[in-house]
Amino acid sequence: MPAQFDAIVVGAGPAGSTAARELAAAGARVLVLDKAEFPRYKACGGGIPRRTARLLPFPIDPVVEDEVALLDISLHGRCRFVRDSGEPFAAMVMRERFDTLLLDYARRAGAEFRPGAAARALELDLAGVTVRTEGGRTARSALLIAADGAHSPVGRMAGLGTGLAECAAYEVEVRAPAARVRANRSTAFIDLGYRPWGYAWLFPKAELLSIGIVLPPGQAGEMKSHVAAYLRRLGLDGAPVDIARGHKIRFRRGREPIASERVLLAGDAAGLADEFTQEGIYYAIESGRIAARAALRSLSSGAPLQGYQDDIDREIMPELRAARVIAHMFYGMLGRYPGPWMRATRAIPYLWDAFFAVQRGESTYAREAARVPLLPGIAARRLARQDSAG
Repeated sequence: MPAQFDAIVVGAGPAGSTAARELAAAGARVLVLDKAEFPRYKACGGGIPRRTARLLPFPIDPVVEDEVALLDISLHGRCRFVRDSGEPFAAMVMRERFDTLLLDYARRAGAEFRPGAAARALELDLAGVTVRTEGGRTARSALLIAADGAHSPVGRMAGLGTGLAECAAYEVEVRAPAARVRANRSTAFIDLGYRPWGYAWLFPKAELLSIGIVLPPGQAGEMKSHVAAYLRRLGLDGAPVDIARGHKIRFRRGREPIASERVLLAGDAAGLADEFTQEGIYYAIESGRIAARAALRSLSSGAPLQGYQDDIDREIMPELRAARVIAHMFYGMLGRYPGPWMRATRAIPYLWDAFFAVQRGESTYAREAARVPLLPGIAARRLARQDSAG
């Protein structure tokens, strides 16, 4: 007989560990499965907006390697300017330490963790869900939360997450000279000008510099050369690279299915990343909380998990839609008028002040887009025409 649980969570990243912690804290018997042993490296810039830390009932200070208050913005190294948030708007972490911290709190709450357990098969019936993992082990539960990343094998098995948009990112962890690491403290670097959109970044860590790029689909083959060029502009082309890895980011734009009667998708598996910054950790943790709430509702009343999709549509999707409109407006203007647009964003502090306010949790994309509606309104109408045509 397979081990029996109230809920199985596949994936021990921010979404999965958050859902598991909240379920276990409420008294549910929870099993967390992950294909990796923890700690494990995770390709990610590792920028944690302050609004994200505010979602958690415990401090993340033990894993914070730097806090950034300055944003250094350039256009392929030109038109450079710096914006000061006045106070930190994001913390910098290495994801293996951050994710392990979240998982540790889930285990403290009572969740059972089974590492090295890739989900290989999913069986759904009227009474529940059976998951078969690598090595032939099985576990059974009333419901399942798939938080297994942008590729989401479990989502595919369940027929969920189809039709999501996507882009690609590539990152290197550079072991720069200690003096250079110190010189980049408290500053996030963003390099713009990639077509039709995208940006390169440098995020400071305690001993490393995380450097990478995000580009639209179809340009994955160009990412390594773009990062190499960015390293040259930064004067880091000879610095040792500890890790280089690419990954996929997915975006939910409409009513793509992310829940069925007994299975739901959270975090990257559900495409919950914003299209302005391509950041997804905030939405992963928020969707983990929403997933736990929906799971507890289902466990207590027998209600199907489809209500989770309605919750996401109501609580997260308005913000993701606003971020997409802002991205379309920002990158559209940058593509048409690169020099003038950079000079305008330098001269008019509103855009970056609004960005800082959103990252600190003092505002939202939707609220900021509504405050200055002209350009976002034009972008929204163009996106609506584009979506209806496609």
